[in-house]
Amino acid sequence: MLLLLALMPALALADRFAVVKGGRLNLRQYPSTSSYSLGKYDTGSWVLAGSESGGWCQVKTMDGKRGYMSAGYLDFGQYGGGATVRYANGGYVNLRSGPSTDAGIIMRVTSGSTFYMQGSYGGWRYGYVYSGGTPVYGYMSEAFLDTGTTTSVVTTRNGGKVNVRSGPGSSYASVGKLASGTQVTVLLKGNGWYMISANGLEGFMSTQYLSGTGSTIGSNTGTTSLTAWVNNPISTQVLNLRETPSQSARSIGQYRNGTKVKVVKKGSTWCEVYVGTRHGYMMTRYLSFDGNYLPPSYPTTPSYPSYPSYPSEPSYPSYPSYPSVTPTPQVVYITPTPAQSVPSSPKAGDTVTLAVAAGSSGSMINVYHDSALTQLKGSYAHGTQAMMLQYGTSTCMIYVGGGVAYVSTWNVNY
Repeated sequence: MLLLLALMPALALADRFAVVKGGRLNLRQYPSTSSYSLGKYDTGSWVLAGSESGGWCQVKTMDGKRGYMSAGYLDFGQYGGGATVRYANGGYVNLRSGPSTDAGIIMRVTSGSTFYMQGSYGGWRYGYVYSGGTPVYGYMSEAFLDTGTTTSVVTTRNGGKVNVRSGPGSSYASVGKLASGTQVTVLLKGNGWYMISANGLEGFMSTQYLSGTGSTIGSNTGTTSLTAWVNNPISTQVLNLRETPSQSARSIGQYRNGTKVKVVKKGSTWCEVYVGTRHGYMMTRYLSFDGNYLPPSYPTTPSYPSYPSYPSEPSYPSYPSYPSVTPTPQVVYITPTPAQSVPSSPKAGDTVTLAVAAGSSGSMINVYHDSALTQLKGSYAHGTQAMMLQYGTSTCMIYVGGGVAYVSTWNVNY
């Protein structure tokens, strides 16, 4: 341990950057979960990354601290050759021992996970995923990997040029400038800065000068998703919101023309959408993306025949009223009960914390693909932050680790 402490200040870090993902990540003094935490860093935080060993990466943070972070919670962008595992039936994709569907299954990888590519073999990619902080190598079909890049446009108020810097901060040296209106390729996204490439330059640019990007952590002016409206060709019909992208999947909502939806992933057949806080899939051909849609109409109420009227009941003489007797009131002394404040439930968009339920012997919190809490999606450490999407008395829908999940209400602190 003393030798490791003596060597750490002298270790030279390779000039590559990474971004924290998946919540508040500990910076450890040594490469171990039992080691002392030097601080916690939010999703989107930039770090200067060094060598990796045993699932740990030596890093230097932007506030000058040195230590170790779990490599599975760092996004290396182009350096990691990372691809996102797409949605598949069952919510997972097989990692195989060879480039063939006949090869053995090493493990099942949850959709939305990062697959780090290292080679290509006729429609298959060789690489690894992290499991418990340890890389597991194998082959995955390209059909289930999203390797696309994001583009953005340099934007300034005065039409001038913007510096491309050697690191994610204004204190880093400029490696060149790009004119306003230049389209760039976004290689890695982090808080306040993006790693970009354009016109032979590769470096970092402040997000305040970038617009028109897709999903972002930074402060640029790009939209976070597409907006669409339900647009059935028959205005009396409704469009189903499906649990999975299949017409045989369970319908979790029905919506009339003109209903506004947020599209987070658009496909030729299906779109992944949110209607309010409800997440699901709608068929692309029944959505309008230009704001024009057929106004909804409702079935008319059938008319019924009128019935003949009959003579009214005869009236009878009224009888005299007598004064009522007011009983003598009894004096009852009631001690007022002090009002107790009742904590309000979290709303959609509120930040909550995952916590181990009282009396539980475990140290991790399980989250699931379904509201019945039967299909395990992953496990998170006590204190992991998440965003509430829909609160329930027994189950909550949350956004954590870059995806939607369900968790027991007993495991949510707010």
